[in-house]
Amino acid sequence: MTTAAPAGGPQLQVFYDGACPLCRREMAHYGRRDRAGKIQWVDIAAADFHAAAYGLDPQRVHEVMHTRTPDGRIYTEVRSFVKIWELLPGILPRLLRWLFKVPGVVPVAGVFYRLFARNRYRLTGRCTPESCKI
Repeated sequence: MTTAAPAGGPQLQVFYDGACPLCRREMAHYGRRDRAGKIQWVDIAAADFHAAAYGLDPQRVHEVMHTRTPDGRIYTEVRSFVKIWELLPGILPRLLRWLFKVPGVVPVAGVFYRLFARNRYRLTGRCTPESCKI
């Protein structure tokens, strides 16, 4: 799912694993709520995706989710989700933004996020010798 950028460019680029069914479903959910078109969705599993063209580390971008602001700042892992929630309307994104401002929440959530990210291939049945090193 790659969407056209709004006039003046997107306020956020989101780099997600479109080959991961869970990731794809969650980003589609957020994409439906982005009615103002503030977010550009970039599928890192697309054949024409090249991390270096976006200034991203090719290996790291496949390990954890990344977002990039127009001024070039990169956010990863849980902080990527916070950046998405900042742009989405509704009570749930507002509550999540509030919750993740509580000291200690981001580091704790990060532990669970990294556990998911590291095992998403196993969890979605896409395990290969390269993606699921034992």
